[in-house]
Amino acid sequence: MKRPGQDVLDRAVDWMVLMESGRVSRDEATRFQEWLAGDARHEHAWQTVTAAVGDALGSVRGGQDGARHAAVASAALRRPPARRKWMLGAVALLAAGGTYGVHRQMPVNLLAADLRTGTGERRRFELEDGSTIDLNARSAANLAFSASERRLRLLAGAMVADVRNDERPFVAANDDGEVHTQQGVFALSQDESGSTVTVLRQQVVVWAGGLQLPLAAGHALRFSANDVGPVRDASEDAAAWRQGMLFVRDEPLENVIESLRAYRRGWLRISPEAGRLRVMGAFSLDDSDATLDALSQTLPIVVRRHGGWLVTIDMRGA
Repeated sequence: MKRPGQDVLDRAVDWMVLMESGRVSRDEATRFQEWLAGDARHEHAWQTVTAAVGDALGSVRGGQDGARHAAVASAALRRPPARRKWMLGAVALLAAGGTYGVHRQMPVNLLAADLRTGTGERRRFELEDGSTIDLNARSAANLAFSASERRLRLLAGAMVADVRNDERPFVAANDDGEVHTQQGVFALSQDESGSTVTVLRQQVVVWAGGLQLPLAAGHALRFSANDVGPVRDASEDAAAWRQGMLFVRDEPLENVIESLRAYRRGWLRISPEAGRLRVMGAFSLDDSDATLDALSQTLPIVVRRHGGWLVTIDMRGA
């Protein structure tokens, strides 16, 4: 089953906060039951969130019926409001150190990856052919070198490959497609909607969407398994994360927040309205609190910190 997206996880947190508030109406309880039963991903997200509070709320396991969920919700309502703050911290703690991939956290199946990094960690790996791979925070990749090719599979996050010349082609693959080169430097990143490759030196060939497209240095391409975007000009800013920086040129604020998530322990949430604001500037990844403060001073947003684990970003006055 496909894991729930960020919007579903956020909704599960909303329900949990409401349950702990002590102010749940009968209609809200009914809507919660309808939401839970409406999609298997809702059940999965609810399990993820409730796992964070352990004995306090009990663990809601797969296969349990609606009556069990109602009992959990009812028990939550009987708890004093003071537990709400603790619950938020517990939920965020799961996001930061648990076994589920919330906000690009490292899922269990990636912990055994050949190359991987944790929250806020950047690392350079030297391969057997002399090539190097720089991994951004919360990234992972597997290697499959053979006599005929040098293959790397990006499992999560972002990387920069500095490929040494070799008789064997170098192939960086993921679910969206493949990047082929003999030598050169390129950046590859992936998210829920697709991948982006930026060529920094030499050239590559992108295999995606049934096409094979050459891409030269100074250019970038967005692609997925079913679609290939237009070639656009690019700079080395795409790899600025190697120096702990993020350069943004007229992008949605949501993109900035997504980049910060890999550098923060806890839950970082932004409203859809705030996420659509356009941003330009240079921001620190290593000091994400300073970046959030700078954004709140230049944009019509308010940044609220809850117990050090949950940060919410909303439009000012919302």
